[in-house]
Amino acid sequence: MQEAIIRGAEFDRLDMDRVPQFLTRLVTRLCVDEARHNAIVKKMASHPRLIPHSADDLVDVVCDNAEAQWLAARLEAFSPKDRKLVLMLTSGFTRKEIAEELGTTPQGTHSALYRIRKKMVERYG
Repeated sequence: MQEAIIRGAEFDRLDMDRVPQFLTRLVTRLCVDEARHNAIVKKMASHPRLIPHSADDLVDVVCDNAEAQWLAARLEAFSPKDRKLVLMLTSGFTRKEIAEELGTTPQGTHSALYRIRKKMVERYG
């Protein structure tokens, strides 16, 4: 688009009487294109098939639950907070729900689970 404007400005037989009409039409088209684009983005953002699924992947949830049950059987030596986190996971709570209950973030919950896993590997190999 810019190239066309530059070429037009450099055209030696440019009719200066028609430039205001050309620029008005150009700006109008750009505004219409922008409005269409924004309408499509807005429509897509509210379309039910395009809304992202839960951050918790089903495979991760199943693996986390199985691992949490294994951990729960070996939690005697862990802190009350760690035990609560693992027991909530075995009960089917999502990371988001656990985070809300414990007053952390889902990433904080993920990190806490990682630390618990690491402790378990150190103890049980």
